[in-house]
Amino acid sequence: MTEPMKNVYVACSMIKSKQIDFSLLDLIVNWVEKQGFQAFVPGKMEDTSPKIVFERDLNWLRQSDIIIADVNEPSHGVGMEIMYAYEHSIPVLCLLDVNNKPLSRMVEGSPHIYLLIYKDNDSLAKELKELSLDKMKIVHCEKCEDITFHLNKKCEKC
Repeated sequence: MTEPMKNVYVACSMIKSKQIDFSLLDLIVNWVEKQGFQAFVPGKMEDTSPKIVFERDLNWLRQSDIIIADVNEPSHGVGMEIMYAYEHSIPVLCLLDVNNKPLSRMVEGSPHIYLLIYKDNDSLAKELKELSLDKMKIVHCEKCEDITFHLNKKCEKC
């Protein structure tokens, strides 16, 4: 029996975004799919009513094993998606261009996120090649006594 495909929810600012960086989304989706995961990318979906967006995105969040969040622009929606992940013990990989620092303290302080700061899409692609989605977990850390994001069985908050 084959294992069901794992899902990754890719969150990004859409409403107030000056321009969605589809090259960044494409890079993320390609990386996710190369690892055998399915990517759900609301930023590439047709615009529709707020109710439909809420129900559609919440449905995909419920099915997701990991969330990747483009946190380059402030977004109420992305914040809600990160909080959903926290409440449901879903690991969140946050991506932040070094030119967009600082990140919200509320987001950066979450024990369930791993913040990856990059210079450009090329440097991000190199960083991502070193990461494995299967190695991202939320588990209890014996060292810091918290439930935290672990990468390769190592606490990323200690």
